[in-house]
Amino acid sequence: MELSLQIALLVAVLLFVALIVNDLRRGKLIFQYSLIWFVLAFVLLVCILIPELPIAASALIGVEVPSNFVFLVEGLFVLLILVSLTAIVSKQRMHIIRLTQHMAIMEKRLRELEEKTK
Repeated sequence: MELSLQIALLVAVLLFVALIVNDLRRGKLIFQYSLIWFVLAFVLLVCILIPELPIAASALIGVEVPSNFVFLVEGLFVLLILVSLTAIVSKQRMHIIRLTQHMAIMEKRLRELEEKTK
């Protein structure tokens, strides 16, 4: 890999990490949900600093072209992120259902109390 490409990719990964840290600091992102992005940045950083690693890993699993291995890893990360987001959405949905039910119960109690005071 060309040195200029390595430097450009390294700068891009560092900007990506800075963006994640900035979002964490501003409260736009929760640390728990940012871990997958930090893992992705770490994997990218390792692949940039040790370009022989993707080549060796692709040969190990039988992928002929190292760039195909990179796309495979990228696809796996996308799937991991999708599963993570699906879990978050499911958890939030259940929380919204519980809050809605709790609010309905509180409104019913309030109406009953208002009727008693009349």
